[in-house]
Amino acid sequence: MHKKEYFLGIDIGGTNVKSGVIDGGGTLVDENTIKTEKKSTELFYENLNALISQWKSKYEIKGIGIGFPGLIDIENFRIFKSPNLPAIDNTSVRDYLSFDNLPVFIDNDANFAAFGEYSVLSREKREKTRSFFLLTLGSGVGTGLIIKGEIYHGAKNFIEGGHIIVNPDGAECGCGGKGCFETEVSSNGLKRIYKEHTGISVDDPIEIYEKAKKGEKAALKVFESFSYYLGVALSTFNNLLNPDIIVIGGGISHFSEFFLENAVKVLSERSYLYRYFKPEIYVGKLKNKAGIIGAANYAREKSGKR
Repeated sequence: MHKKEYFLGIDIGGTNVKSGVIDGGGTLVDENTIKTEKKSTELFYENLNALISQWKSKYEIKGIGIGFPGLIDIENFRIFKSPNLPAIDNTSVRDYLSFDNLPVFIDNDANFAAFGEYSVLSREKREKTRSFFLLTLGSGVGTGLIIKGEIYHGAKNFIEGGHIIVNPDGAECGCGGKGCFETEVSSNGLKRIYKEHTGISVDDPIEIYEKAKKGEKAALKVFESFSYYLGVALSTFNNLLNPDIIVIGGGISHFSEFFLENAVKVLSERSYLYRYFKPEIYVGKLKNKAGIIGAANYAREKSGKR
């Protein structure tokens, strides 16, 4: 076992559970990925317990952060609703997991991803950044907001930017609404819109990306639609939050060459505030490690304050 102090970050997704440990300086020193158990509540938590035990046997873990997708009651350690993982809906994390008196923090996965991207800013930049906003573009859309160095949770941690309405006459969303942001700007949205244009189903949005790189008109049209609705949403977030920094993260951020420039153009045309203050906008630096680094860093920063 390593003798230094380490902090464990776990990022739970609909497909994979990513985890890793950072040292006392915040450097990621080890990580792994396992498949997410979707069908059985008991097996999901058994796998999570086993994962935590494996890390504890290898490192001197002093704190744990766990990011769950969905609506999370962080004070009572309860998962209210997880659209992509219904097996854990309305479950109490404390009823299933054993922490051995370690400081443990749970939160929405996008909140921890935002904290991860925020944590790798320089000290000087962190001090100057009052409002830091992250969009994670994946199978759905997650949003995380950092205000003056702290995750903003709202009244009950129910901040779901992926469900603002960008297309009132758009597709039905898994949340029960219609025309939500994530119906237009997500991997599922990309696949649906591509099929609408071509009649062809694709398994992975990377196929659309590869077609766009080859100049296929349908693929380019899909990204044009994607970028438009991303820009519409960004204008809303910019007007509402007036952030210093907006970061685009998640798996779809890898395709930014086909949507980011036009999205910022739409933002500049539609946001009242943008003409007076332009936030810094860039693709996330941590890629798919933002969640684990954010969760672990949050545990590192907060463990000593408990």
